[in-house]
Amino acid sequence: MKYISFILLVLMFVSCEEEYIPEDVFDEPEISVEGYIEYGDSAMPPYVILTRSFPYTGTLTPAMLNELFIHNAVVKVTDGVTEVQLTEVCLNSIAVFDSTLAQVIAQSIGFGNVDISTLNYCIYVDIGAFLGGSLLTAQMGRTYNLSIIADGDTVTASTTIPMHIPMDTIFYVNHPDFPTNDSLVEIRGRVTDPGSRVDYYRILTKRNSEPMYPLFGGSVTDDKIFNGRQFEFPIQRGQSITNEFDQNTFGYFWRGDTVIIRQANIDYEQFRFWQTLEYNTNSSGPFSSYVRIESNIKGGLGIWGGVSVSDKKVIIQ
Repeated sequence: MKYISFILLVLMFVSCEEEYIPEDVFDEPEISVEGYIEYGDSAMPPYVILTRSFPYTGTLTPAMLNELFIHNAVVKVTDGVTEVQLTEVCLNSIAVFDSTLAQVIAQSIGFGNVDISTLNYCIYVDIGAFLGGSLLTAQMGRTYNLSIIADGDTVTASTTIPMHIPMDTIFYVNHPDFPTNDSLVEIRGRVTDPGSRVDYYRILTKRNSEPMYPLFGGSVTDDKIFNGRQFEFPIQRGQSITNEFDQNTFGYFWRGDTVIIRQANIDYEQFRFWQTLEYNTNSSGPFSSYVRIESNIKGGLGIWGGVSVSDKKVIIQ
């Protein structure tokens, strides 16, 4: 999925998220996985990012980050009939031949604002899908198993691409202080939930040439409050967690913006992963509580997620 990949940093800094204990509880580095298989608009080929976890008390530099990527792993994805082995690709190697292509790939996996000349960002990807000839096809309702062998360790995971429920429409309305504030607008969406099952949603936004960001503060929801009916909701502008917070513009878009709204349907395991991860990311202060980040990776940390997605574009005038 195409979004700013803060999961990479969070999983490298923590190996366990229990009720907070001040002492350093970091034992040995674990394999951290971030991988997806997507169906829908602008879907990426199956890809996996592998790193070693890193103690949260440590100091992280670009050189150290480069060392945390796991190389020469055997990464395979199967749907029970067809199996493909993913190929390791490092962006600075691509940049030697085509720097523009390397930056496009970095953007597509959510690292478009990183200087790939200093960060050798490596992923495992289905090269055949890039060339239009993959034997593995992403389909809704199908289960995909991931297996990884790295440095003598084995991790596995399983995910199912859920059925997709596209938004009925997206539109924008004036800022609450209009016409005093006539430059900002709020984007809203409507979706009709089928009601025949429990569905899980994730929303991301892209503004102009910015990367795709998850909604700040919480990008996932289930359908408990709108199961089986049409539901209208505000779509707050996503932004990097490192950007300065501006309470006057937070969540709003500007007139003249071209905005892409990405709606993703995910399975329960991925919903719980993002829910617990985002809760911890947004918790701070002496009275905050911390919870374990849930994962579907056996033998490691992170997420292997099946995703069905659709994009809608709105040009704000």
